[in-house]
Amino acid sequence: MGERGPVTDARLDPVDAPIPITAAAATPGPMSRFGAAAIAATGVVGLAAVLVVLGRPWAPEELLPVLAGVAGLCLAVLARSAASGLAWIALILASLVASGVPIGLSRQADPDVIGAGPWLLIAARSAVAALVTAAIAALYATRPERRLRAQVSTLALLLVGWLLVACLLAVVLALAGARSDPSFNLIDVALTPIALYVHFVLLLAALGAAADLRTAAQRAEIRSPGASTASVVDVPLGPRLRAIVRELIPGQTDADDAAIEAERARLAGDLHAVVLPSLRRAIAEAEAGLPIETLADRLRAVDLELERLMADRWPVVLEAFGLVAALEDVAERTEAETGVQVVLEIEGASGRPRPEIERAAWRVAQLALDNAVRHAAASQVTIGLMVGPDLVRLSIADDGRGFDPADPIRPGARGLADLGRRASAVGGSVAIEAGEESGTIVRFDWPARG
Repeated sequence: MGERGPVTDARLDPVDAPIPITAAAATPGPMSRFGAAAIAATGVVGLAAVLVVLGRPWAPEELLPVLAGVAGLCLAVLARSAASGLAWIALILASLVASGVPIGLSRQADPDVIGAGPWLLIAARSAVAALVTAAIAALYATRPERRLRAQVSTLALLLVGWLLVACLLAVVLALAGARSDPSFNLIDVALTPIALYVHFVLLLAALGAAADLRTAAQRAEIRSPGASTASVVDVPLGPRLRAIVRELIPGQTDADDAAIEAERARLAGDLHAVVLPSLRRAIAEAEAGLPIETLADRLRAVDLELERLMADRWPVVLEAFGLVAALEDVAERTEAETGVQVVLEIEGASGRPRPEIERAAWRVAQLALDNAVRHAAASQVTIGLMVGPDLVRLSIADDGRGFDPADPIRPGARGLADLGRRASAVGGSVAIEAGEESGTIVRFDWPARG
């Protein structure tokens, strides 16, 4: 295949243009084609239920088609907003299974035995059930957003019309006393749709499903990176199929985009809390003319933190020994690297909370320490901690210049936002308060207060 042009390429059929970038086009409003089809399918299932319940005697297994039809209707309702195509298929199958009840009764009935009037009623019920089911499948196959809609509409009209003529002809012949003729004739051709009724319904359903797949494939190609230059054959089959499945489920692509944005926010917060402080210290020391060996040590630390982030690792001390040991480690490193005195006050340590709680608390402490050293010009920082399996109380207090938490956050600052995001992600809370005399106090509580 040749190169695929941009989204507005003329090779996209006019019937398809514009192909919506979301799956909303496959989701008509209430009382649309789907609403009408749902009502019709419910009628067929209800007819089957009435015939089974009123028939005497009846065996429990005769309820299976009715139960299957009800299950199909329930699935269609549940899948309506999540997967429109699946909802249509469920409606068609529900009606197809339920229509077998009146059709089976009509095949067992003999007009010579029960009389023309009762037989005509039985035949009319089965014909209506078959025609309604075929019409539901035709509605699915001929939805407005479908490519080749004119051709498929013609075929659907032909099949449903042929089935209608066959049902009427069968009734007329039966009432006229005609019986089966061993030789093949034009009457057999006219009655063929009755024998092929199930095949007609499945064919129309397949046409509708194929149109859904084609539309989803086109949307997936438009969304794919480099859609204007990449050749379709260059994309592996597996990723293409996964992309098509996502397009068949409205909202799935939006959920993927939201997950990507959340991961970007998490990574940005990690870079701000871990990598940028070390990098900025290295820049400041280089500008101050410190020895090259010191600068190299700082850059090696930055390199190590980047490797940890890329591998999604957390400090070995935190993972192996818990929050107390990790805070002792970060306090010692801060003192050694900055000269700021860090005091660690452990009020109680009765066990370890879940790993994600420890990680959130450690990140809050690390970011608060960096802010105290880099922005507040603190000479001493006190870390208070009470930790247990169901409780974490963490405070980081410095004696720096302090700030008013009510003041607007300066443009480009991420620290405070990252603190709140990390805490809320694990069900905790962060509070930032001004110190009694000077400095700032950052508190992390889990569970959240109240």
